[in-house]
Amino acid sequence: MNFRNHTKRRGQTEVSLTPLVDIVFILLIFFLITSTFVQNPGIEVDLPKSTNSPTAIESDNIIMAVTKNGVVIHEGKTMSADQLRERLAEHYKAQADQLIVIQADSSAAHGKVVELMDLAQSTGFSRLAIATEEGN
Repeated sequence: MNFRNHTKRRGQTEVSLTPLVDIVFILLIFFLITSTFVQNPGIEVDLPKSTNSPTAIESDNIIMAVTKNGVVIHEGKTMSADQLRERLAEHYKAQADQLIVIQADSSAAHGKVVELMDLAQSTGFSRLAIATEEGN
């Protein structure tokens, strides 16, 4: 009796993962480069409606939000007037010609928005905008 295994052993084939990893990294880099990041204050603000809304907010703009309760939010943090003045001074030193966009809730006090505009102008900024939503 012949009890030998008659199957021939061929060289084992291996799947190389290197090209797959390379392609995944290339896709990752592609999506990181081509994606745009819009800086949002992280809080829902009901913007006032406007029929002549300007273009979209760019990522290099300085964005401040005012809630309906009058709370000021910048870079995702609630800030007092003094903290905001310090932060705006740092922004001004870095790039003086940046646009400051104020995203004020439609029911926010007008005085709070004017206070923010005055604060921005006192730190040296001259380009100010108030964000609106496109509406009828």
